Amino acid sequence: MATPASDILVSVYARTDIGRRRSGNEDAFLIADLTSGNVGLGPEMMTHPVGEQGSLLIVSDGMGGAAAGEIASEIAVKTIRDSLQEIPADLDTPARLRIATELANECIWTEAQQNPELEGMGATVTAVLVQGAIAYIAQVGDSRAYLIRGERIKQVTKDQSYAQALSDSGIFSPEQIANVPQNVLLQALGTQPVVQVGLTAVDLLRNDFLVVCSDGLSGKIEPDELCDVVGQSPDLTSACRRLVDTANERGGEDNITVIVALFDGVGLDAADESTSITGSFKSLSKDYRPDQSIGDTQPLGSVPSTDQASRTVMMPSLASPKKAPETALPATAETSGAPQRAETAAASVARQKYKTVVLRRDKAEKRIVNTRWLILFLLFLLILSEVGYVIYTLASR
Repeated sequence: MATPASDILVSVYARTDIGRRRSGNEDAFLIADLTSGNVGLGPEMMTHPVGEQGSLLIVSDGMGGAAAGEIASEIAVKTIRDSLQEIPADLDTPARLRIATELANECIWTEAQQNPELEGMGATVTAVLVQGAIAYIAQVGDSRAYLIRGERIKQVTKDQSYAQALSDSGIFSPEQIANVPQNVLLQALGTQPVVQVGLTAVDLLRNDFLVVCSDGLSGKIEPDELCDVVGQSPDLTSACRRLVDTANERGGEDNITVIVALFDGVGLDAADESTSITGSFKSLSKDYRPDQSIGDTQPLGSVPSTDQASRTVMMPSLASPKKAPETALPATAETSGAPQRAETAAASVARQKYKTVVLRRDKAEKRIVNTRWLILFLLFLLILSEVGYVIYTLASR
C-alpha cells in the first residue's frame, strides 16, 4: 500500500557560494514541491510534506566559461523541473526522471549549437526526486549525493569521471589514481547529443539525511567529516554554512553548492543499529526499463587531456556532431489496449520528445560500445608501458 503523502515530511536547506578563486558562480540548485508548485527556500518549503508528485532536489555544476556555465546549469535545473511536471504520469518514476534529465541534455546541446559563443558549454547534474519513502537519483557528471543514517554515511552516486573508471578497473593502486587528473569527466549535460543517465533508488528511513553537492564541496571534505558536520549541527542552516565555510577555508578553488534534507514522519520506518545502510539503495542500469532487471553499468569515454586548468569532458568520438538534434515530430494520439486517456498538449509533446530521445540513444549504442573497447585498449597500453618500465629498470641495475 502506498504511503500517504502527508505522512512523510522533508526539512531542507541549501547554500551556494562563489568560492575564493572564481569570478562568477556557475553552480545552480533547485528545491521544489512538485505537488504544490512551490520552489525555493521560503518558510513553506523549509519543512513540507512529500506530496503525490514528489519533492525535487537538484544541484548542477556548469562549465564552459563563466557566462556559458551559468546558462548551462540554469537550463539543467529548470528543464528537469518543468519536464517532470509535463511527462505523462503513466510512466514510472525512474523513467520520468531519466527522460527529464535527457531532455535537459537536449536543451543545453541545442542552445550551444544555435549560439556559437556558447559552444562547449555543459553541466553536471544530480537530481533527487522523492516519492513516498523512496528517493530516486539521476546523475550525469561528478556532482554527488550521500545518504547519512545515524553515524554512518554512504555515497549513493558514482562519479562519471576518468579517475573513477580507473578505480573501478581494479588494476591501479589508490596512489596511482591520485596522480590522475580528477577533473576529467566521462560525460556532462550538453556536450554531446545523447547521455547515459545514472539512476539510483534509495529506501528512506526516519531521520535519514540526504546531502547533494557539487565537487567544490566533495573535493574538500571527506565523507566521514561531512557526516560529523551534519550530525552535530543544531539545524540544517548551520550544517550548510559550516560545510561551505570549511570548503572555503581549504582553498575554495571552485564554486561550492550543497543541499541537506532531513526526512521524518510516521510514513517512514524507524532505523536501528542493525539496519544496513548499503542495503537501502540500488543502482538501476543505464538501459533501465520497468520490465527489466537491475544491474550495475557505467559509461566510458575516450582519452582525457592532462590539463588541470579546467574541467574536461571526454567525448565518445573523435569528432562530435555539429548538427543540433532533430526537432520532435508533432504529437499523435495513441492507444495500447487500454482506454485512451486524455493528455494535455504539454504531456503529448513530452511523450513524443521521449520517443525521439530513445531513438537517438539507441542509435548511439554502437558508438558507445566502440568507445568502451577503446578505453580497454588504452588501459592495456598503459599497463604494458608500466611493465616495460619495470623490466627496463630491473635490467639496468
